[in-house]
Amino acid sequence: MARHPYRLEPRGKKGILWIRFTAPNGREVFRSSGTVDRDLATEWASKIHAEQYRVARLGEKPRRLWTEAVVAWFEDHKSKRSIKKDQHNLKWLSPYLGHLHLDEINADVLALVSTQRKAEPKNKRRRQDGSTFTDEPTSQSTVDKMMALIRSILRDAQRRGWSDSVPTIRIKEADGAEDYRWLTQNEAVRLHDELADHLRPPFLFALATGWREQNVLRLRWEQVDMERRVAWIKGRQAKGKKAIGAPLNRNAMDILTEQRAKRVAGNPWVFPSGSEKDSAPYVRASNTGWYAAQRRARIEPLAWHDLRHTWASWHVMAGTSLRSLMELGGWRSYQSVLRYAHLSPEHLAGDAERIEKVARKLHGRSA
Repeated sequence: MARHPYRLEPRGKKGILWIRFTAPNGREVFRSSGTVDRDLATEWASKIHAEQYRVARLGEKPRRLWTEAVVAWFEDHKSKRSIKKDQHNLKWLSPYLGHLHLDEINADVLALVSTQRKAEPKNKRRRQDGSTFTDEPTSQSTVDKMMALIRSILRDAQRRGWSDSVPTIRIKEADGAEDYRWLTQNEAVRLHDELADHLRPPFLFALATGWREQNVLRLRWEQVDMERRVAWIKGRQAKGKKAIGAPLNRNAMDILTEQRAKRVAGNPWVFPSGSEKDSAPYVRASNTGWYAAQRRARIEPLAWHDLRHTWASWHVMAGTSLRSLMELGGWRSYQSVLRYAHLSPEHLAGDAERIEKVARKLHGRSA
């Protein structure tokens, strides 16, 4: 019986078979077959070994694996802010794409991946009896983000010359509706009255500055200059990794003045969780008490981050320009604040009046 030029080795708890052999160019090849079936793994291993021979001896273009494309893409995107979420998606994708070559990833494979992800429950945790917490499926937005990641990796591989084409991946476009929630002033008053005492100061400060939850809760007195009426967020604390300086309006100053009057000597936090010197800041403000207050105030559910949207919406409706809003909020691109543009159409009033004379003439003729 002929001896195979490769070995199959089971690995992991599931016993997935991996192929190991030395390619004609002397490089060791060690890849997962993605199966525990020895016959299927043998067939796949023979195919891989033959491809390596054709590449080395006949000069054929090597076929690249999905895993190779992932590694190359990851090297160029290590500093991406959402890289941990991408790693979570890549781990989920591994059983479906990990053993495939790039030219094997087609529309049918991607449709299966999308369908499988969509069918999973939104909350994957299970109770002690094994049942899921909810039957609600994964949102389309989550599926779209995963498919966008696949598209990015495949396009990167194409730019490297590893694949000739990329299958079409359609991402559902926004339907034009507001993708955020903001409070009316009446709702803000009702919610404030229902909040616990310790949540009111950070709530008001968030509405006065538009800062994100952790930037508010972890604000230190060393980041505040009461005389100059400014505060700043350090670069490592900012979402964009760039330091942000913010002028403080009267509402923000009133809150800081009240917090300074209650400050315990030696405590560095503006919003500490207690009245002792070593009291740490609150871990989260968006907690059970936050959502309970919303129910008592009888307002639609909103996340703490929606206070930032509220701050921005109030600014635009009060006449603040989008360019100024971008600087005040620390956004890095103008595109980020365009979502609020529809709240202040007044800047178009002059353009709207350009055809006023023509419209008046027509109106006079019909009178």
